Amino acid sequence: MTKMNTRFKIFVFLQFGAFGVYGSYLPLFFYNRNFSGFQVGLLLGTMPIVVLGLQPAWSYLSDRLNTRKALLLISCLGMGLAMFGLGLSKSFVAAFVWIVLFAAFSAPIIPIGTAILLEYLEASDELDKYSLFRVWGSVGFAIISMVAGSLFLGENTDYLVWLTGGIYILLGLVTLTLPETRSQVHHSETKVSEILSGNPRLVFFLIGSIFVGASLVVYNNNITLFLQSLKAQDWLIGLTISLQAVVEIPLMLLVPLALKHRSPRWVILMGTVLLPLRWLIYFLVKTPGWVVPSQVIHGFAVISFYVVGIGFVDQLVNPRWRATGQGLYSASLNGIGAALGAYLAGAILEWFGIRTVWGFNIILGAIGLGFMLLALYPRHKK
Repeated sequence: MTKMNTRFKIFVFLQFGAFGVYGSYLPLFFYNRNFSGFQVGLLLGTMPIVVLGLQPAWSYLSDRLNTRKALLLISCLGMGLAMFGLGLSKSFVAAFVWIVLFAAFSAPIIPIGTAILLEYLEASDELDKYSLFRVWGSVGFAIISMVAGSLFLGENTDYLVWLTGGIYILLGLVTLTLPETRSQVHHSETKVSEILSGNPRLVFFLIGSIFVGASLVVYNNNITLFLQSLKAQDWLIGLTISLQAVVEIPLMLLVPLALKHRSPRWVILMGTVLLPLRWLIYFLVKTPGWVVPSQVIHGFAVISFYVVGIGFVDQLVNPRWRATGQGLYSASLNGIGAALGAYLAGAILEWFGIRTVWGFNIILGAIGLGFMLLALYPRHKK
């Protein structure tokens, strides 16, 4: 049990460590290739569109075939090779092709990886300890993004994609050591539409997640450029990016205790309320020093949507459709929402500048809050 726990923690560490590199610095890599704002927006916006189209399919296939590890291995190795291809690309068209391939292989990693971990924890009756594993993702994000930001910004951004590719190849090797839990169930011909029908709370939660996800990807794609516009030094940019994950660590360790005193929906609501406040701070600040303390809010958002939100969705769907439910959630948060945010923010950045992007984000956050209220506190008919 202890050895398997360690393997899962290493997996989560590397998974989110890789995201700490490409999620934070890939826009800067594209700009250093002299791509225009529209081209960068197209590249970044296409990724979640591809994920959106393939993620539920990957998850459904995982549930139907009752296998997860093989698909997860294919995902990791494919992402690594696609990143190597991106590093070798010399034109926008070539970069676009490799980004599409990267997104296609990235589609299953979150829902299937999460499903494997949830099944492992369920077998030992420890589902409430999910946050104690997810915290290692924050540790990986903090350490690897800080190191990457300190070493590879400026003229060295090409190394960022090679680092990301190497991490995903290593992640594939770790996948081989994870357990394959095959549930003894007989799947019906249930369709995704049937999972959603008669479940308005899940529907509203997924819609709210679209707008929350849009605002989060706007942040991921523009925070480095924003800090550079404020004349922040490279070490401060790396520190700011990594600090958001550092804040997550103690919060995740406190999740099991917090959920004993507060309901999951209260935690999710607090994270949703704080996001527009964070974007308002970015809209107003004039110096990079003020961005650093606002990163504390990011920790609450991650806890709400990437830890507690996962458990909330898991409660709303039949356990045998666990991967499908997680696929729908991830498709909303990281697919539709991410595409919406990336495309529109890229255009706004090109036309109006970086500060207007945060005003747009305030609107996204407010809309997301409205739908989350409908999901978390539904009105019951008399």
